[in-house]
Amino acid sequence: MKILILSSKVPFPPKDGGSIATLGLANGLAGNNNDITLLCLNTSKHFVKNEDLPERLTSKMRIITVSHNTEIRVIKALYNLIFSGEPYNGIRFISPLFEAGLIRLLKSEEFDFIQLEGPYMGYYIPVIKKYSDAKISLRAHNVEHEIWARKSKNERNPFRRWYLKLLADRIERHETKVLRTIDLLIPISERDQQLLLKLEPSLRSIVIPAGVDAENYPDPKDPEYPSLFFIGSLDWMPNQEGLEWFVDNVWPEVQKDSAIRFHVGGRNAPAWLEKKLLSNNIIFHGEIENAYDFMNHYAIMVSPVFSGSGIRIKILEAMMMGKAVISTRIGSEGISYTHGENIMLADDPSTFARFIRDYSSNRKKYDKVASSGRQFVMESFNNLAFCKTLDEFYRNNLK
Repeated sequence: MKILILSSKVPFPPKDGGSIATLGLANGLAGNNNDITLLCLNTSKHFVKNEDLPERLTSKMRIITVSHNTEIRVIKALYNLIFSGEPYNGIRFISPLFEAGLIRLLKSEEFDFIQLEGPYMGYYIPVIKKYSDAKISLRAHNVEHEIWARKSKNERNPFRRWYLKLLADRIERHETKVLRTIDLLIPISERDQQLLLKLEPSLRSIVIPAGVDAENYPDPKDPEYPSLFFIGSLDWMPNQEGLEWFVDNVWPEVQKDSAIRFHVGGRNAPAWLEKKLLSNNIIFHGEIENAYDFMNHYAIMVSPVFSGSGIRIKILEAMMMGKAVISTRIGSEGISYTHGENIMLADDPSTFARFIRDYSSNRKKYDKVASSGRQFVMESFNNLAFCKTLDEFYRNNLK
């Protein structure tokens, strides 16, 4: 099959959950003898030079990048707020150059499927339908409007709460419009599937979780024990919100009777968050060059997320590398976990802090949960098996 994948960013290097999910699926489909073309917006925020794309990727698939500036501009945001019903964080991905490149591709080649990585690539559906007869699928990494609705509920500032609710409503309308114009839905979790099919029940759909390729991960090493870590993109609001909650509410509880260190890694942290991380026994590492080395070095991962959606791939990666994980219930959504066996879940500061103390004072308990988590991911989140299932789903839906 010939499959064209449209992405809002170049998924390399695979440092964040979205990039890992996009690249893993593209690699897996290519490995099933499919002809894969990846057409990506090369945004100012995640710019990648073409010469930096490794041969191990470019030998498997064709990768075409189109430079585009997605920086937030106040005047355009205000104009959008007053005169448009579209979500501003979506229209920033509309690019005339990208559209022109897409048209050239569709005029010169025929594709069996065109896979949209997220709802904002849905702005190109009219062009796709005009120039191609390919089936259109949406790879939903999360339920986008749910992220912003949850964020609005957690926001204390009245104006920001109003704006985030407005944004969530606009995104929901956009997601509904996209769902009504595509052929196939590929959500990342059963929960996301249920929520999205409520918006358009007639869609043919299959759940394909974000998986891991075991051979890509180093063997677990004996970590610095006890130690605590967080890793994730710090320009993503759910991560900012979760870290702020953790540092303000959980960390003081932990510090009452422990000298454990908390290591934080992530790129694009705003100044206010960096300042907050200047706290006792917190070490902020900034952008991490090698996430695997970082995770392998420390012991207990925390994932305090209250407004996300989809699957937190960093949790799967940490489990794969033999780490004990403590998360909120929202942070662990989409993962068929067993609380107390392969992950610990807490939504209040005192319970979260108690789990940290338990893990950091009982090495036998830590090792047991870490080992169970690794086995769980290896058995339940095999990326090659997921990609084979998607390949079969596509072939069953060929014209």
